[in-house]
Amino acid sequence: MPIQPNGRKYLVTVNRAAAKEGFQRIRKAAETYEAAQALEKEIEAALTAYGMWPVPATQEPLSEPLEAYRHADTNEYRNPLHRTGTLREAARIALETHWHGMRSAKSVEPCLWRMVYFFEALGKYDLDMMVSADLHAFVKKLREGGNSPSFINQQLSHFHIVNEIASKQTPPLCTIVLSMPREATRIVEKWWLRPEDQDRVSTWLRDPLSTYTDAMFADLIDFICYQGLRVEEALRLEPRQFTGLNGKDPWLQPDGTKTVNAQNSIPVFPEAAEVAKRAVARAIDNRWDKLFPITPRQAADRWGKVRAFLQVEHIPTATMKALRRTFAWYANDRGMPTATLQRVMRHRQISTTAGYLELIGGGDLSRSREYFRTEPAQEEQPKGSNVGEIIKAYVATGASPEDVARFAKELMV
Repeated sequence: MPIQPNGRKYLVTVNRAAAKEGFQRIRKAAETYEAAQALEKEIEAALTAYGMWPVPATQEPLSEPLEAYRHADTNEYRNPLHRTGTLREAARIALETHWHGMRSAKSVEPCLWRMVYFFEALGKYDLDMMVSADLHAFVKKLREGGNSPSFINQQLSHFHIVNEIASKQTPPLCTIVLSMPREATRIVEKWWLRPEDQDRVSTWLRDPLSTYTDAMFADLIDFICYQGLRVEEALRLEPRQFTGLNGKDPWLQPDGTKTVNAQNSIPVFPEAAEVAKRAVARAIDNRWDKLFPITPRQAADRWGKVRAFLQVEHIPTATMKALRRTFAWYANDRGMPTATLQRVMRHRQISTTAGYLELIGGGDLSRSREYFRTEPAQEEQPKGSNVGEIIKAYVATGASPEDVARFAKELMV
């Protein structure tokens, strides 16, 4: 994971799913960016040699180096000597279908096999043998290993996917889909770049008199906000991926890897097309292969300056990933249906797209404002509702003075 600015320090995060229990995710702050780079290398080397960091003086190295995405005992988890059943078969099918081609597949696989191995060690070889208590035992093990609530929920989500895929096979590999427990997580602010802040950032980065100038990075931010690409997709953009950029209806085929739909072609929207033309011309002039020839780490470093400018360094979610939420705001503001927005953003589930809209203030909730934009209807008083008019109407019927007096008295009660 790229080094992230964190206030006046730099935060190093190293994820190694194959590391020893309690060391799969290590986070440490450094005073300078150079110190953070050195710390990251130190942690990576320690995990490879020892499977842990920091390393006690008496710690013996592993019998063989621990490669990224590989556990020292992964082969044992994949091909155990003990009995197996529908649980392992369902996990294999899920890896070959659900996670096939996805960017997360490499990190999911070792975690999944370790989870399957855990349940098999409990004697639960088949999915229909499992009960909720087994899931609680798995959660307890992860919790005791020092894993965060979000990581535990992620592992439970993986099991749920395997369970559902098993139930949909023909014939089904299980008859029950277990209800998943869930660890309580800390609620954090979900930040997104408001359009007015985007204008401020773009102006600041393009101003030759400002404290920091980077027109190319300004174009990168604007392109993501106007087109909705993921950051890594935008950083891999090449001119060849555009079709008809100088025409009326240009298209773009992203180089996406996150989901099976990540490489589907999408229209290039007007504001994004202007940025793309400018970026393509700059790439040609400089003989660059890519429109934005910087690494994810360099982009994160430059984004740190933007965070400081916006004074959002204290918000963990103020990352470049949040720029896609800005695109969702633009699309919703122009009336794009949620189903269409899902296809443009290439989300697997429409619930993900709906979550974007709820955060930025879109979707059905935005129509609630209409109830306050019109004056409430005034109830029209029926004719003859005045007491005098009613009495006159009664007199016209030929009633005697005594009857009229009695009638008027009844009206006053």
